Parts: sequence; structure tokens; C-alpha cells
Amino acid sequence: MRIVLKWMMVWVTVVSLLSLLTGTAFAQDPANGQVLWEEQIRQCQRCHGASGEGAWAGPLAGSEKDAEAWISQVRTPRNRMPSFSPEQVSDEAIADIQAYIASLPKPGGFTPQDAGLPADAPAGQLLLVEKRCVACHGITGPIDGFIDRGETPTTERVIAQLRTPFKNMPSFSEAQVSDAEARQISEFLVSQMPPESLPQSGGIDSNWVVILLFAGSGLVVLGATFRRLMVKR
Repeated sequence: MRIVLKWMMVWVTVVSLLSLLTGTAFAQDPANGQVLWEEQIRQCQRCHGASGEGAWAGPLAGSEKDAEAWISQVRTPRNRMPSFSPEQVSDEAIADIQAYIASLPKPGGFTPQDAGLPADAPAGQLLLVEKRCVACHGITGPIDGFIDRGETPTTERVIAQLRTPFKNMPSFSEAQVSDAEARQISEFLVSQMPPESLPQSGGIDSNWVVILLFAGSGLVVLGATFRRLMVKR
């Protein structure tokens, strides 16, 4: 009997240790999750609504998924959701947010927001809505940032920002936003750039125009003088 009890205790211990190793053991803090959601990691509510009721993306309030499922979705998301790195939002922060949002009442229904764009809007602008970039950048996209930096939104620059973004922007895989789609987005952004901020090609600096005019006039005078001298001879 003692041997049986001994093995039972060993088995319970092993199972407990395995559950700790394979599970995500967080002391979740809903109050901290509310602060994170409302004040710090605001990209979440821009897509999912101020109270998780849904906006550009579906609702999260009253979610029945646990913290592990939330962490998995944030790191390796399905469908159109971009991914956030641990440097942008930690596993502990995600767990706290899950505890807060899951405690909110689940909405009765959901209809995604409408950007109000016409069907014949530029392809790149339609993509900003389809890929939900509109949630953070609006229907004109991140054009203001490019203008402020004096930078042209080339296809290469847009792709780099999508794949390895700086600051707090999440990343989009090639499967979510293809290079061809990034090119269409960049073309739309370029169409909004003020003419004076775009690279100028084929033009001549005004100072050189003045110099060339003076040089030309001098050559004309020298030519006329030389001709007179030749006639006198």
C-alpha cells in the first residue's frame, strides 16, 4: 500500500510540474490591463474598439479565450491582424489586458466600420482600408510622417516599414500585405505629396541659368569683336 501511495505522490508531482512548464502561469491583473489598454497600448482599441466592442476588427469584450490563446494570436496572428513583438508588448501585459477585456460585457452584434470610400478610389487607398491601416493612419495613410521627415514613400521604404517597423507599429508579413500591394500603397502616398517635396528631375538651378546667360552674352561680344578685327585686316 505504501508503494502505491508513493507512486501516486510521484505521479501527482510530475503532472503538476509539467502543467507549470507547459502552461502560461501569470498572476493576471485586470486593473493594470485596463491602464495598458486605455493609456499605453492604444493600437489594440483603435482596431477593436474603445471597450473591445469591435471597430475595424472584431470585438474582444467578453472573450472566452484564455491568456495563452491571446498571446499566440498577438505573436503569430491569423488573417489580417499584424504581429507585435515582445519588446512592443510583453506576455504579462497581454495576459493583464485579456483579464480586463474578458471581464467586459460581450456585445450583441458587430458591424465593421465603413471608411466611406467610393468604389473607384485609388487601389492603394482601398488597400489601406482592407488591411486596416486606416485604424491608426486614417484614409490618407501615414503620409504626414513622410512629409515631416522630407522622405518620399518609395515602395522599398513602405515594404521595410511593413516588415521591420520602427517604434510601436506592428509588423505585416508578405502573406498579409504583398510587395505588389505595398507598391500600390506607396503610389497612393506619393500622389498626396506636395509637388515641392518630391525629387525634381531634369531641372536646372536658377543660379546656373544666370551664369549661362552671362557667359553666352560674353561669347557673343567676343565673337563680334573678333569679326571686326578680321574685317579690318
